[in-house]
Amino acid sequence: MVVDFQHHYVPVELAKKRGLYSEQTTYLHEGGRRATTMHARLYDLELQLRDMADAGVDVSVLSCLLGWTATLEECRLINDDLASVQSQYRGQFIGLAQAPILEGRQALREIDRSIRDLGLRGVTITLQINGVSLDSPQLFGLYEKARELDVPIFVHPALAPIGYDLLQDYDLPRVLGREVDLTVATTRLIAGGVLERFPALKLVIAHFGGGIAAVKDRLLAKSYRFGTLKRPFGDYFDMLYFDLAGFEGSLAALHCALEGIRPERLLFASDYPQDFTGVNTDTGKGMGELRNYIDAVRNLPLKQRAVEAILGDTAARLLKIPARANG
Repeated sequence: MVVDFQHHYVPVELAKKRGLYSEQTTYLHEGGRRATTMHARLYDLELQLRDMADAGVDVSVLSCLLGWTATLEECRLINDDLASVQSQYRGQFIGLAQAPILEGRQALREIDRSIRDLGLRGVTITLQINGVSLDSPQLFGLYEKARELDVPIFVHPALAPIGYDLLQDYDLPRVLGREVDLTVATTRLIAGGVLERFPALKLVIAHFGGGIAAVKDRLLAKSYRFGTLKRPFGDYFDMLYFDLAGFEGSLAALHCALEGIRPERLLFASDYPQDFTGVNTDTGKGMGELRNYIDAVRNLPLKQRAVEAILGDTAARLLKIPARANG
């Protein structure tokens, strides 16, 4: 079974409410900068299913691009819609709950409703929430709620990360800023003691953690400078999960990740339909290349059990995908 852990979808009703719906490619802006690309494929689940079949994806885990900056009312709309999609397309789509988590108890109640009542199977947030980093005590309530519900939290890059003055031009917030912020946020989670405080937390970091495996040895050697760790940096690092999206099937990125991330901590993902379709890259490799990416994972020099874990078994366990959907 192949599970795509990063697959994006937007309810048409919400896109129209925001004035973003169009058959043509448009852009959501934040702070005067492009934050994400909007296009017809995001709304069309039947087309998405055809693409999944062409690529060889069995189950896609849905996160809404507009949900990370949505109001509580909009998040309720998203969560209700995802529950409907999950029910209508049973075993093919899994929904992740969203809420404006800095709003406190009412946001946590919405997470609780989405998991307990609607049947969504995880939560998704971004690396920065209104400029608040993942190690902030303001997020501890969410972490405790996720632990209580025993669901994973998928951490997507902030659509337009802030705090990097030299990464504000040339569309660099999206092109490079997101990957820099992923590395910073992953390190802050560890340095800030989040995993020490919440050892059962199941965090899935997007895009190979921004390529953090390439600098992991430096972090291992110098993390004593944080002055906060009770155990070696690597112990905490191995508590995190990372997805394979964000590099449009780059084998260099995949092999680099395997140098520093244990296979059982990797989850297959594509960033569909932002990648592989041509709407967000110059390449537009298509579903054939997404299928090739899956085949490349199958051909990794790993034990078969490890390969199956990357492609879907680990995601199925985290999301508690029912046995009938889990092939």
